[in-house]
Amino acid sequence: MGQMQERVIRAFSKQFSRERAHLLIALKGIDDDDEREHYTSLLLYRLLFLYFLQQNGLLAGEKHYLCNRLQQSQGADTFYRDILLPLFQQGHIPGTDKQLPVLAGPLFTPHAIECKHPTIHVPDSCFARLFTFLNTYEWRLDNESSSSQYAMTPDILGHILEQHVNQQQMGAYYTQEDVTSYIARYTLLPHLLERLITRYPEEFASSSPHWHLLRSRPERYIYQAALSPTCLPGETQQACYQRLARASAIRQTLLEGCIHTVDDLITHNLDIMRLVTDMLEESFSERLLQAFFEELCQLTILDPTCGSGAFLFAALDVLVLLYTTCLRRLPALAHHIPELSEPKYASQQHRYAIHKAILTHNLYGVDIMEEAIEICTLRLFLRLLALYKYSDDVVSWPTINHNIRAGNALIGYVQPPEDLADDAILDLALASEYGIYPNDEEHVHKWLIQHRPLHWSQTFPEVFRRGGFSVILGNPPYVEYDARQFSYHLPDYETLPCANLYPCIIERSCQLLAPHGHQGMIVPLAAFATRNMLPFLRGFKRWLPTSWLSFYHFRPSMLFAGQKAASIPTTIYLARNTGPEQRFSTHVRKWSTEQRPFLFPTLHYCQVTTATDALNPHYYPKFGHEQENIIMEKLLRQETIERYIAPRSNRNNMHYRSAGGLYWKVFINFPWPYHTTSNKRCTFLDGYDRDVFVALFNSSLFWWYYTVTFDTFNLKDYMLFGFRFTYPTNHLILENLSQLCAELMLDYRRNALHRRRGQTGSYTVFAKRSKPIIDKIDELLAHHYGLTTDELAFIQNYDLSYRLGQENGPDLLSLP
Repeated sequence: MGQMQERVIRAFSKQFSRERAHLLIALKGIDDDDEREHYTSLLLYRLLFLYFLQQNGLLAGEKHYLCNRLQQSQGADTFYRDILLPLFQQGHIPGTDKQLPVLAGPLFTPHAIECKHPTIHVPDSCFARLFTFLNTYEWRLDNESSSSQYAMTPDILGHILEQHVNQQQMGAYYTQEDVTSYIARYTLLPHLLERLITRYPEEFASSSPHWHLLRSRPERYIYQAALSPTCLPGETQQACYQRLARASAIRQTLLEGCIHTVDDLITHNLDIMRLVTDMLEESFSERLLQAFFEELCQLTILDPTCGSGAFLFAALDVLVLLYTTCLRRLPALAHHIPELSEPKYASQQHRYAIHKAILTHNLYGVDIMEEAIEICTLRLFLRLLALYKYSDDVVSWPTINHNIRAGNALIGYVQPPEDLADDAILDLALASEYGIYPNDEEHVHKWLIQHRPLHWSQTFPEVFRRGGFSVILGNPPYVEYDARQFSYHLPDYETLPCANLYPCIIERSCQLLAPHGHQGMIVPLAAFATRNMLPFLRGFKRWLPTSWLSFYHFRPSMLFAGQKAASIPTTIYLARNTGPEQRFSTHVRKWSTEQRPFLFPTLHYCQVTTATDALNPHYYPKFGHEQENIIMEKLLRQETIERYIAPRSNRNNMHYRSAGGLYWKVFINFPWPYHTTSNKRCTFLDGYDRDVFVALFNSSLFWWYYTVTFDTFNLKDYMLFGFRFTYPTNHLILENLSQLCAELMLDYRRNALHRRRGQTGSYTVFAKRSKPIIDKIDELLAHHYGLTTDELAFIQNYDLSYRLGQENGPDLLSLP
């Protein structure tokens, strides 16, 4: 998104919030605060939609229809009831004989709040103020970029409303297009290819013309950012060299014809979208093309917590390109679905028909927030409206309310008992499982409002007749769950002990996924790196035997857009629910804002081959290089530090902090000058020199281990005591480690910044200034662990551009 569009978003959002607050106060006839909030938003969404209609001549041919009718009411305060309600509820333009089929969708269906409160009243003056604001913008149905700071398009409005609803919904964060696009492409396209290969395996032998595309033009399928001969913005010379070496190796692998599976396309981060479209246009026979199109038409994609539709729109963009490419190559395919079979469609209407078919047959979304569903519906209708030039013909709009539903993804039957036929009966049956008597109407009603059950096979019967959803993607809410305080109670999910909603959403998604289905989501990195998430990780490995995980820090930049609460490290996983167990990962990626456009094009995966640590099974390794498997295997041959921890304090103490230190974890053999809640101390058994352990934990080897096994944020005791280190019997190593510890502590003190503030203060250690001493510690440890020269060099240089970079600053070890 360009700078001008960002400017439009900021300016509109600021004033939009003010207008919404004013409308909320002016709206009368609804006493309940939540209902008034909801109806205020709904009224605004409807008016925004009407603004796109009128300024494109779709309301009685008048570009200022609403303002003109408001002026005609002459302050009688009848505009809402006499003009707007007939438009909303009947799709009828007052004063004409015209109906608007576009207003027959769920956004304009009489709402329960309107039925409950028939005396809703809004003064004309409120609309006059609102329209004055809206009239400053040019409401365009096309999404082409504009140099005007007043150009409002469906995509820009979608961004604004997406952020608006996310600010209200705790735990939901705005997901940018590069994330949604990556997940959509690398779940949908692998699924379609695998379905085709299953049907015609002989057509996809390694020597087939389809894989030959990779051999004949390897550079075409490697992202240009990965091939750039010069340093990318913010890239060091060393990182540039490593990137080009990887690209060269991938190119050679392609030339040799060694990539001929769908998994390889993901692992090597090849441009799968370009490859599939090239296959459709160049190498597929008519039989394969028809089979691909059949699979495409049957593809079902779900976002179980869809919000305002960010992931659904990413999937829509992928599907539109696939449908368009297939139909351009073989127009006769249009007979497969009714929306595409009418010969009257011209090119623009043909694109409309493709979108309509996708919304009707391929895309599904659920969210517990009605307002989010309303925004999602609004955005989808605006996308359709941009493609269809309205005429007097009656157009049948897709009933996307059948596919985009409000409800609780976690509450309800997936496959209900056979003798229960409809939603009402299922609701009563489920309420009874919660201890609610079916005849107690008041309690049943209250339970339904709180829990909002959704019965999946009843809601989407066609999907479950085929075994479930083909692809499930999304960004589930990161919300802590406590049954004693939460608004609804969850059933006994295996992941319930994790005490957060997102593991339960993933567990439910695995229940909804069809055999041979694919999943892709963005979740907190902690899901794969902390002990309290162990029930989830065990389930994840069982439910999804093949997975690709990429890991992202939040410093210096983050994946989520501009929200302080979103400053958490994250993981994107791609996975499928069948096949042999295979695990792939990346290192923890760190980048600056200027590097964001190159983040996904330069992604590369490493296969994880090291065995699970039986004593510390809480993590999915964050490896970015094959040799990390070997280093970890060498570590796992050692004892855990826990063996050397004393149960009671003595003088053999090590001091550290449980928080802070995003680039260095610092350990000292002297007490902190000031008290903070994050100050920690551990004691070692007599006979085991604490200085040896202080040197060990300050090493780059421990930093590597901590990074690849934990959440890169916290430092719990189990993260320390699970580290592997058999106390050396070689006295020379012990003496040298102890001596290097003394040198390191002296260097820490020499470079520390000590600030006093009355009775307290801060103590800042610049750990990176002591890197030469730390390197010597790692050289000793390399001998102890049996690391090769290359492995030692890898450890000493691990994450170095950020650990030594100026942007990270010092590590604050003691705060006031």
